[in-house]
Amino acid sequence: MENEILTLAEVAEYLKLSDKTVLKMVKNQEIPCAKIANQWRFSKPALNDWLTAKMEVIPQNDLSRLIEREYDTVPLSRLMDEDNIILPLKASNQEDVIRELADRAFDSRLISDRDIFIRKLIEREELSSTSIGSGIAIPHLRQASAEVVREAKIIIGVSDKGIDFASFDGNPVKLFFLLISDSEVVHLRILSKLSAVLRNEDAVTELLSIDSKKGFIQYFINSEALRPGSN
Repeated sequence: MENEILTLAEVAEYLKLSDKTVLKMVKNQEIPCAKIANQWRFSKPALNDWLTAKMEVIPQNDLSRLIEREYDTVPLSRLMDEDNIILPLKASNQEDVIRELADRAFDSRLISDRDIFIRKLIEREELSSTSIGSGIAIPHLRQASAEVVREAKIIIGVSDKGIDFASFDGNPVKLFFLLISDSEVVHLRILSKLSAVLRNEDAVTELLSIDSKKGFIQYFINSEALRPGSN
């Protein structure tokens, strides 16, 4: 089934790789995954997106080119602006969350066509929820679009009560990270870095305790600094 969750062994079979190779990729944060009950799990749609991202698309803006050329030198915090952090979200359902995040992207002149962008985001969610479990969702287009997206950025939204986002673990989502990019390669690299930070089991609790936009950005600066191999 297209929406199924795979084990490490199933992913190894799907990619025609050894279990050891897939585990190494997980540890090196090279493949999208989540740790659930101390076991690695993989979303098949996310894996398919990851495979598609191997088809390089030339990005159209300078920051995207920098991410593509010098991946490790661009911190996530550079993709975040205080104006693009919504504390708290007004939305109370899945579609309204998407619209509220997209509206902020449009108001910040990060996308050129709000209606097309929203439609593509909704279509992506209908395919499979972008919730990664543990109260976190990372909405994004199924394929990056240089025609709609003007700049690579992350829009952040926080819901105090939590929203039903069709998460595979059944938990309401409180933290939303809308990924915007004009390149499949850039999208994959941003997603990899963001997932590595959010993989911390205490991430949701710590992020929800932050009461300022500046504090939110500082959290990611500190988290990346503590990661092995970070600059």
